[in-house]
Amino acid sequence: MLRDAGFPDEEAVRICHAFVDQALAFGALDAASAAMPKAAREAEAVVWRATYARLPAETHPHIAATARHLVVDMRDSSYPAALDLLLDAAAARLGTD
Repeated sequence: MLRDAGFPDEEAVRICHAFVDQALAFGALDAASAAMPKAAREAEAVVWRATYARLPAETHPHIAATARHLVVDMRDSSYPAALDLLLDAAAARLGTD
């Protein structure tokens, strides 16, 4: 598909390699997260609310500014966002959207 889309062979292989490795890595990461006992998953969520979300803006301005988003977003896999980034980067390298 990548070659048919117009990518030169070397670039097609690079993108394919990145896609496969990303999919496998997220598969392992997401499977490990899903396999955690419910109490451990809940404890991890508490850390985001109790620790990171309460860091002072004076010392951690970016975390403080985005804490409400971090608390929500960190509960889920970032695979969809990472895949979008990979596909957008590939499209940019090809010069199409």
